Amino acid sequence: MKNLVLLFVLFPFVLFANAEKPSQSKIEKVTVYLEGASIERTSSINLLKGENTFVFNNLSPDIDENSIQISGLGDASVLSIVFNIDFLEKKEASQEYQSIENLLKTFQQQKNQIENEIAGYNEELQLLQKNQRINSDATNLSVEMIKEMSAYYRNRVTEIKNAIYKQQLLLAELHKTIADHQNELLKLDDSKKEQRGEITLKLNSPKPANLVLKFTYNIKNAGWFPLYDIRATNTSSPIKFSYKANVYQQSGTDWENVNVVLSTGDPNTNNIKPTLFPKYLNFNNKSYASTTPVRSKGYKYNPTIRKVSGTIYDNSGLPLPGVNVIVAGTSKGTQTDFDGNYTLDVQGSRELTFSYVGFEVETLPVYASVMNVTLQVNSSTLDEIVVTGYGSIDRELSGKAAGVQVTNGKPGQSTFVRIRGMGSLTASNQLYIVDGVPVDESDLSSIIKDVRVLKNSEATSQYGSRGRNGVVVITMKSGAEMNVSAKEEGLTTTRFEIREKYTIKSNAEITVIEVDNFELPAIFQHYAAPELNENVFLTATIKDWEKYDFLTGEANIYFEGNYAGKSYIDPQATADSLNLSLGMDPNIIVKREKLENFKSKSFLGGTRIVDKGYKIEVKNNKKTTINLVLEDRIPISENKEIKVEDLKTGTAEYNDKTGILRWKLHLQPNATDKKDFTYTVKYPKFKKVSL
Repeated sequence: MKNLVLLFVLFPFVLFANAEKPSQSKIEKVTVYLEGASIERTSSINLLKGENTFVFNNLSPDIDENSIQISGLGDASVLSIVFNIDFLEKKEASQEYQSIENLLKTFQQQKNQIENEIAGYNEELQLLQKNQRINSDATNLSVEMIKEMSAYYRNRVTEIKNAIYKQQLLLAELHKTIADHQNELLKLDDSKKEQRGEITLKLNSPKPANLVLKFTYNIKNAGWFPLYDIRATNTSSPIKFSYKANVYQQSGTDWENVNVVLSTGDPNTNNIKPTLFPKYLNFNNKSYASTTPVRSKGYKYNPTIRKVSGTIYDNSGLPLPGVNVIVAGTSKGTQTDFDGNYTLDVQGSRELTFSYVGFEVETLPVYASVMNVTLQVNSSTLDEIVVTGYGSIDRELSGKAAGVQVTNGKPGQSTFVRIRGMGSLTASNQLYIVDGVPVDESDLSSIIKDVRVLKNSEATSQYGSRGRNGVVVITMKSGAEMNVSAKEEGLTTTRFEIREKYTIKSNAEITVIEVDNFELPAIFQHYAAPELNENVFLTATIKDWEKYDFLTGEANIYFEGNYAGKSYIDPQATADSLNLSLGMDPNIIVKREKLENFKSKSFLGGTRIVDKGYKIEVKNNKKTTINLVLEDRIPISENKEIKVEDLKTGTAEYNDKTGILRWKLHLQPNATDKKDFTYTVKYPKFKKVSL
């Protein structure tokens, strides 16, 4: 019996003695993709001859088991690699999180104390009120006693209510403070801390050895997206670009002081090429919708976006009212207004769906705070749909799509609806300035294009006491190599190896890494399309932008030192130049009006004839000369029964394939210019055409 008891007592110690002790590992390098990341860890281990088991714990629970790779094995061989989730092990909260959590507990205690004091005051008020009623019922009280009691009650009630008011003010401030700290905790919180991943590695070694293992694996809850700062000092200087990477990760494990590589690759993309099979035609009774090819958008989810606004257009450039904008997978959404504009809160949402009668449904990731979308006509829509009914159907369908004809019925009759489809300082005596940034002398190799030396007052006037021993101003061969130690261009992706190490916490915060700084020459000009928008926009056209490896992303625009708003860089466009909108210029006025005394409609037999004419007036109220590109359009017929004739385009460049009119104006200060054009549309008088 004693032996049995001894066995039970010793059993836990035997069990834990046989359990494998966790092996220490450290994240050395992370490669962050547009969505996802590859983690590289190292661990020093001692191998015995024969079979060895190592457990690496406190890892992210989101590891893709199939992606785990081991190197640095020497003569050892891998027997097995197993990844598991340890639900009992918890991640320790960061010092910052614990500090805020402790402050929150203190504020909660203060809040409870104040609430208890207010409750005590209210109890005293109720007691005073009861005593006042009891004393008022007494008949043996003199007038003097009543006066004294009244004064006492009045003074005490006033004191209590003033005290309650002060406590309520303190309570309101505490509520705000508590809410702010709770929001900060949410930002720092990591839902993955309740789960820990672990890798169990079994190795077989022919002899004892000391190894430094390197193992890599992929995770999903991480990524980066570009953000650009674009600064234009004036229209005669180059544009300054600041190319930044916004890195996020919620893997459950902090990346402490690691080497960072940014990759433009996306391991989640379907990389399997399509296979095109023969298409056979035969008679059948079924209706098949035509397929739409998969389009490469290049848009990636941006987790920092809280609210999205924008304008929805049809493929002719006109705004669409009544477009449904829905958070994908939910019923949360909105509709565009009469001018095609919408605004929607999207916090925590990844995708938006845009749908409209007669148009293809468009689903896009939440990639920017301004998302302007052009919907394409659904070619598979039925040529004609007739809806009968009476009541609100006319109001619901009217204006829902281009080509919707609604005829209101009378009581007892139906409504007819027709929808027609289609720096640090150096240790040397000199200060090295590279593109305005102090750098170490050891970092100057192979990047110098031009060197200029400043001495004496010329140096100190620009760089202060740091330049007292002289300043070496360096121009690099390529701005693309300043903030990265190496840039590797593969067949399909580009990798930026960041020079400095970074700590990236596993929470909702964004870590901003500057990838590049450079200047690009630009051609500045103004642009107006008054049929769509009577505002004039300043634009910049940039050539040879491809070598800078731009990605699709938002840009903050600064012009003449002022924030001009947001724009969007879309390298997916096939144009040979990059066009940027730098914002509206209120000092240039454009007005578009119909020509006066211009007949609108006439008939010739069974043909309706519509004459159209417009006058555009431009005035330059600036003190400088401007170059303005002015565009308008003449409709193009897609039906042989609709004829567009008698075009008078004046001095405009006219593209007969697109119908676009273009004028290139050179306006002096306070100068005015006028342009006009006319055309005639003919079509059967019993049919309708949207002009």
